Amino acid sequence: MPQLFSGLGREIKRPILLSYLGFPYFDVATLPLLQGEGLDEFDPIKVDRICPDDATGIRSGGAEATLKGIQLNSFGAFFSRAYRENDYLWGRLHGAERLIDIVLSALDPARTLKPGRTAAIKRALFLAILDEEEPKLTAVPGLFETLRREIG
Repeated sequence: MPQLFSGLGREIKRPILLSYLGFPYFDVATLPLLQGEGLDEFDPIKVDRICPDDATGIRSGGAEATLKGIQLNSFGAFFSRAYRENDYLWGRLHGAERLIDIVLSALDPARTLKPGRTAAIKRALFLAILDEEEPKLTAVPGLFETLRREIG
């Protein structure tokens, strides 16, 4: 840890050191003040997960139905460029779908999208990802055609 600070000047080191050493005192002094305002360290933190099992907009079945690298105790993609490209593309598609779901879950409950709008947004994003990646991912050419059919 001392090596981390060796290159810093005194004007930077001093505030960091004072903040580090003073934190327990600052915390003890401010926590009681914040509790009266409804703010405390026990406020829940929302967690969203980005996982193939939750992204079912294109294909259900999770990782088993989409990822190739899970073979050989999850080392399958180390031995095959096609498997790496497959998993990379599915990762982009799954991530995009989950991010849309996360953003939409943050909408005011009084506001809703028209029926089919979420599916249309996801479809447009999936196709844009395929259009962007198809010229680059040359080891999985058949996958793009299959995905376009599945997306519709």
